[in-house]
Formats: sequence, structure tokens, C-alpha cells
Amino acid sequence: MPSLEMSEILRELLRVSEKAADIARACRQQEALFQLLIEEKKEGEKNKKFAVDFKTLADVLVQEVIKQNMENKSVFTLGEKIIMRLCPTEEETVDLLNKVLSGNKLASEALAKVVHQDVIFTDPALDSIEISIPQDILAIWVDPIDSTYQYIKGSADIKSNQGIFPSGLQCVTILIGVYDIQTGVPLMGVINQPFVSQDLGTLRWKGQCYWGLSYMGTNIHSLQSPLSARNSREARSPVTANPSSGAESPHPFSAVISTSEKEPIKAALTRVCGERIFRAAGAGYKSLCVVLGLVDIYIFSEDTTFKWDSCAAHAILRAMGGGMVDLKECLERHPQAGLDLPQLVYHVGNEGAAGVDQWANKGGLIAYRSRKQLEAFLSLLIQHLAPKDTHT
Repeated sequence: MPSLEMSEILRELLRVSEKAADIARACRQQEALFQLLIEEKKEGEKNKKFAVDFKTLADVLVQEVIKQNMENKSVFTLGEKIIMRLCPTEEETVDLLNKVLSGNKLASEALAKVVHQDVIFTDPALDSIEISIPQDILAIWVDPIDSTYQYIKGSADIKSNQGIFPSGLQCVTILIGVYDIQTGVPLMGVINQPFVSQDLGTLRWKGQCYWGLSYMGTNIHSLQSPLSARNSREARSPVTANPSSGAESPHPFSAVISTSEKEPIKAALTRVCGERIFRAAGAGYKSLCVVLGLVDIYIFSEDTTFKWDSCAAHAILRAMGGGMVDLKECLERHPQAGLDLPQLVYHVGNEGAAGVDQWANKGGLIAYRSRKQLEAFLSLLIQHLAPKDTHT
């Protein structure tokens, strides 16, 4: 069977994610224009967590850029039904966008230029990867714009809390996760954060991209130096722990949660983490906070995150020695050292569910960077949860 070099796959994913980030920034540049690009999601597309859920032209363009070698088509409707696709030439894409943007030629030309531009993305750490993978076992989950609400709202002046943004454009991410179609195990992940810092003079944004690979004993990610990456084939070591999470602290863990987290979980977390609980928007961004070591744990007890929300970060965390597990299964099992953790998998849907719900992370999730740390955290959390709360 044909094989592919994993370094080449990652390079392409990084390049495409950077082009996608350019599109996200370009679409957000002019507020008046941006408001033309929003549409409410239809039933079956919506996240039930939100009474109203939206998608934008950026979502569709980004997804189409990422899928440009696939035959699927995305539909974006604004009055007239348009099949949004990447056209062979910039001129043809201008004509197509012109229909969507109600004849705004300048905006159509600006967006088409970004869509068709060549993007070069290099990372020296990729040179250390010398491993191939069978082409026919790979599948991909994409979230073209995670935290769409924050993207639409467009807040650029939110202050961070110890490096963590509760809301704002910094919470927007582009997520690309590659998994093994036979086992559901995440293998490669890319998280692109298009809005990291803004130039106050030009008002233009700069972004940041993070990646990881975990396959057949090779574990490498973008937060380690090329030298240490070459030595990481057999050993998985988590990134340096949060300096403030000392073992002598009465609250040794920090966690990031959703603003909609349930009260029993929040109450138990208060006992485990004290004041070191942070709230933030976007499943992708909260996962990234764990990847970056800003917090130890991301915990979410509801069933309103999906495979495309978690796959990319899960792959990166695996490369670091961590992972993402099903929260409900963790709480229900008898905590025993050495027991296999209920890792999230990505190849099977939820039986009996329809629409997007078939791909929901049904039992909630916990993202972590170290198994030892997760076990200690779970032990404390279970102690502080009422018995009925460990079975909800």
C-alpha cells in the first residue's frame, strides 16, 4: 500500500492552516463588510449549547482551502444559493465571491487574493521526522473557525488573566486533526491561533501555529527544540509544569473551564484548585492553554464539544505525554493505578444520535499533559464530588 512521509503531511497541514489564518484575518479586517458574511446555522448544524449558532464566510473559505484536494462542497447561502468552491483561477473566485458579497468587487478581489496566494511555512523541527505512514489509514477532522461567536464579536481589547484570555479574538483557533481511521487514535494535530497580537498602528494581527505528531514511538511537537525533538522517539516527557503549581501548595492544580460548566463540577474544582480556576471561550483555545502549560487541566462535563474540537489538541498532547480522556468514564471507573485511561477516539459516531450530535464527545472530556498529574487530579476531584455527581 502507498505510504506518505509524515513530515510532508505535517508541512502541508501547517501551510494550509497558515493560509486559513490569513483568510480569517482578511475577512475580519473591515467590520462593515464582515457583517455581510454571517449567517445563522441551520438545524442539524447547530451546537445545542447555543440558542443561536452562526457560521461565517471565513468558516466556509477556510474549510474549502483545507479540503481543496477533496471533492466535497460547502454551501454558503446569502439570499442566493451559492456553491462555494475554490475556483482554478483568482479571477473566477472573484466572480463567485462577488455574488456572495452583493457586488462588493473590492472585497471580493481582496479575499480572492488571499485564497490563491502561496504560503510558505517552515519549521526546522520537522527535519528530524523520518517516518512514513500508510496513506489509506489517515482521516482528518477540521474545525475551520473554532469559537465563531468570539470571531464574530471581534473584541480586541480583552485583558488576559495570567496569560489566559476569557474571551476575545485570541480565543479563536483553526483546528486540524489527523487520526487513524482503524483505531481512532489521533496522530497529528495543528492548532493555528490567527489573532495573538495586534499592531496598534496598522491594526493588523499576527498569529501563532502549534503542532504535534505521535506515531509508532515517535513523539515530537513544536514546543520543544529541534535537539530535544531528536531524542524523543522512545521517551515521552510532559512540558515543564506551571511554576506556580508546587507540590506543597494546598491547591496543586490549575484548570480552565467553560463559562457554562455545571455547578457540582465547579464546586469540586474550587476545593481542588482553589482560586486557580480560569474561564475561557472556545474548546480549541482551552485545549491550547493546556498545551502551552498555562494550566494543568481543561475539564468539561457537557456533551457539546465534538471530534473536530478535540482531535488536533489531543494529538499534540499525546506527543507531549498527555492526552484527552472521557470525563464520565473516568469518574465512573474504580480508580486503580495502571488501568488504561478512556482516551477519546475519533473514528466512530455515537449510536442513535443524529446530525452533529453523532460526533459529540458524549461523556465530556479532560485534557492533560501528564498521566501522573491526571491521576492525582482525578483522585482529588472524585473525593470532592458527591456520589451522584460521579455518575451524571
